[in-house]
Amino acid sequence: MTVVTNIFGGDNIAPSSVSYAAVTLSTATTQYYWPVETSANSDVIATIMDVTSNSAGYILKLGPANEVSNGQTILFNNPGSNSFIVQDFTGVQVANISPGTTWQIYLTDNTTAAGTWRTFQYGASVSSVNASALAGTGIIALGSLLSQSMPVLSYASNHTLTVPDRAYTFLWTSGVGTFTLPLASTAGNNWFVQFKNAGTGVITIQTVGANTIDDSASISLQPLDSCIVLTDGVNYYSLGLGQSAIFSFDYTTINVAGTGNYVLSGAELNRVAYEFTGVLTGNRVVIVPNTIQQYWVTNSTTGAFSLTIKTATTSGVSVTQSASTILYCNGNQVVSAETGGISLPLPISLGGTGATTAAQALINLGLDPIDGGTY
Repeated sequence: MTVVTNIFGGDNIAPSSVSYAAVTLSTATTQYYWPVETSANSDVIATIMDVTSNSAGYILKLGPANEVSNGQTILFNNPGSNSFIVQDFTGVQVANISPGTTWQIYLTDNTTAAGTWRTFQYGASVSSVNASALAGTGIIALGSLLSQSMPVLSYASNHTLTVPDRAYTFLWTSGVGTFTLPLASTAGNNWFVQFKNAGTGVITIQTVGANTIDDSASISLQPLDSCIVLTDGVNYYSLGLGQSAIFSFDYTTINVAGTGNYVLSGAELNRVAYEFTGVLTGNRVVIVPNTIQQYWVTNSTTGAFSLTIKTATTSGVSVTQSASTILYCNGNQVVSAETGGISLPLPISLGGTGATTAAQALINLGLDPIDGGTY
């Protein structure tokens, strides 16, 4: 378009202007345009507009804000019986104009097509609240009401979150990846976001500095997992961690080098498969909570000492080095989930003889107990 410069301020201005227009909105959304000389559009924006809507909630969309100057002003008057909505060029609500009210909107930032618009109501002894002027992060204006908003952002590469990301849902769509949270003190108490792993690999939600999430530096989400992450301004916490049944089996390695008691805590809790490593300098006891949980344990420690899995007040189960076993806690103590050994005598139907002596075995197999021949 042709650009004309205002000699009194240096801003770009539209090369033509329509002072007044009376229009009727007859469709759900009508796109309006700035009255530039080269435009062939008949739906042009005037300085003063009387707008009548054939139905409540019809939308009048403004032209691109980056085609006009800061300070561009439009006066909207609604002489009809239905409300109508003014949106910016990208579809974000600027004002909801009720019947019998007059609103002025003006542009304060024209660096984008959406722009930044401000509103002011005329002719009211008490100015009514414009929902769109109050909408913030996690809130959206729907007509004259404020409603909750959970906008979705899709990512296929690592991303570092900032404070303005508040209330967004981050949808992961790729393989392995990492989301890094802002400092909890910067985000502030009650800051929150949502995560959904719709990808094919594990995503890590990572804290920075001395912050933790669920008492760990990070948490991992398997494909199809989801959770809310929130902060008290000091550390982060996951809420409602939804785990897919397909990926509910997980695995962790813990170095338990040393001696004495080792208490599982934080991200070490509620896992399934555990591999314990490290050089033992004395008998090592891994303390698990008194909750119902299974433990698939592999003892990969070294050193001539024992490794025992138990609750704080019971005896537990010792796991031999280089061996694996399945254990579970019944809410009180840790017990073995499998029974070792073979019940004897082994029946003939299972390949045995059904006997504990050679003579009886021969008899059971239909053989002469003296010479081994058949009867």
